[in-house]
Amino acid sequence: MLSTMRFRLLVSLLLAVVSVMAAVPVSAGAAPTKASGCGREVAAGATTRHVTVDGTQREYLLSIPDGYDPSEPAPLLFDFHGLGSNMQQQALYSDLDSQGGALGYVVVTPNGQGGVLRRWSLRSPASANPDVTFVQRMLKATNRSLCIDRNRVFSTGISNGAMFSTLLACALPGRLAAIAPVAGVNATDVCRSGTPRVSVLAFHGTADQVVPYTGGAYFGAAEGPALGVPGAKPVDQAVAAWAAFDGCDTPPKIASVAHDVQRATWPRCPKHGTVALYRVIGGGHTWPGAFAVQSDRLGATTASISATDLMLDFFDTH
Repeated sequence: MLSTMRFRLLVSLLLAVVSVMAAVPVSAGAAPTKASGCGREVAAGATTRHVTVDGTQREYLLSIPDGYDPSEPAPLLFDFHGLGSNMQQQALYSDLDSQGGALGYVVVTPNGQGGVLRRWSLRSPASANPDVTFVQRMLKATNRSLCIDRNRVFSTGISNGAMFSTLLACALPGRLAAIAPVAGVNATDVCRSGTPRVSVLAFHGTADQVVPYTGGAYFGAAEGPALGVPGAKPVDQAVAAWAAFDGCDTPPKIASVAHDVQRATWPRCPKHGTVALYRVIGGGHTWPGAFAVQSDRLGATTASISATDLMLDFFDTH
C-alpha cells in the first residue's frame, strides 16, 4: 500500500497535470469543446431563424438533424448561396442539410443582403463587413441554443458564397476548422501571417465563364461590380497560395479521379492540415454532382463526383 506521503504527492502531481492541460489551447483532433446550449432539448427539422445586424433583420435556415443528442457536441456547417440565389435554393442545390444531417451535422443556410440580387460582401476589414457580423451573430445564437462542437465548425458555398466562405477563414481566425469553396476560391487573398491555419478543399470547373479558372474578369466584363472586387486570380495559383500559408510541401500530387476530374493534393501539411483541389475538366460554374442547371452561361455539371459527399468526408477528417 502507498504511504500517506506518497499518496499526497501523487494527488498533487495529478492536479498539476490537470491544471496544465486546462491551460493548453485545444488543437485539431482534441476532445470536443461544448457550446453553452448543451443539455437543452430541441426538435429536429429545418426552421427559419432571425438575428438583427445594424438594425436590419437577417434570416437563415437552421437544420437540426434527426437523432440530435443535446448531450453530444455536433459539428456545425455554414452553406452560402451564390449571387442572386437564396437560402432555400442553396439548400436544395447542395443538399447539405439532408446529407449532412444524416451524418449528424447542424447546417445553417443563410440569406445574403439585397432583394433580387442577394449577395455576400467581401469588404475588408472584417470589422466593417456586416455579413461577417451576421455570421458572428448566427454562431452566437446557435451555440446558445444547441450543443455545438466549437472545434468542428465548417464553411462552404458556391460562387459569391464560396468567396465569402474563403474570406471567413481569415475574418474569423481560429473559428473554422476547414472550408470547401465551390467555384470561388480565387477571389480573395490568403490570411495574414500568424492567423491560425485552416484546411481547404476547393472545386472549380476549367470552363467556368463566370469565375474564370485561368483568372481574369468576372462575367466576361471588365470587373465584377456586383461583387465589389477586381478580377479573379488563376485557381491553381490561389490554391497554391493557401497551401503555402498552411505550410504544405510542393509541388502538388495530381491524380485522375474520373475522365473529367483531376485531384491536386499538396503533401505534408503540418498539424493535420490538408489542401486539395478538384479540377473539373470542361466543368462550368456549377456544383459537382448536383442537378444540372440548363444554362449556357453556367455551363456543364459533372456527375463523376459529388462535391457534397467529398466535402462531408473532408470535414469528418478535420
